[in-house]
Amino acid sequence: MSTICFWAAAGVVAATIILHVVYGGRRYVRPMLASELGPFLKWLSYAMWHVGTVASITLGVGFALAAMDPVRTDYAMAATLTAAGFVLVAAYAGIRSGLGLFSFPVVPLFGIVTALGAAALLV
Repeated sequence: MSTICFWAAAGVVAATIILHVVYGGRRYVRPMLASELGPFLKWLSYAMWHVGTVASITLGVGFALAAMDPVRTDYAMAATLTAAGFVLVAAYAGIRSGLGLFSFPVVPLFGIVTALGAAALLV
């Protein structure tokens, strides 16, 4: 059961990465780079976008490694806690900005990842 949940979490992360790179790059990164933001904010945002990409890839790899060796739950523990942290930060930003809890796709997508990781670790 835990192996299925770990693979499912890795799959949701992979789908999220594809959505992030393909859709997000077109919808958010290109307009942001073409905006009137100052160079520091523009390139900091660009760098942080890619930090999110690398962090997401790392999460997916952590769940895949745990799925291939279910005894090594440390990978999944780290990935689950990181995904939960992403959810908390995005939820806080959505609420604090007044945009709403689910205004950022991170909340539902990594919420699913967190739930799958937690379910696998508790089994």
